[in-house]
Amino acid sequence: MTASEARLSRLDPEEVAGAVTAFINKTIMARTRPVQPDDDLELAGLDSMALLKVLLFIEAQYGFWMPDEDLVEENIKTPRAFANYICRRSV
Repeated sequence: MTASEARLSRLDPEEVAGAVTAFINKTIMARTRPVQPDDDLELAGLDSMALLKVLLFIEAQYGFWMPDEDLVEENIKTPRAFANYICRRSV
């Protein structure tokens, strides 16, 4: 098992949701309009460029790229949806 695989095998969904939320708030959202883990990202104003930034964060932080077929509402609607996907994928 590689170090990356070991790190992925013990991911906590709440911690991952917090990390994704913090990344979005720090790099994408205005300070006056932060999102929470269950906020709808499209309604919050995230566009395709913002989604790309989130995908790049996931790749850098968790070591994999989300394939196009996984870019469905169930997986990308909220920071928590991203976290659940990341944790499912890491098993």
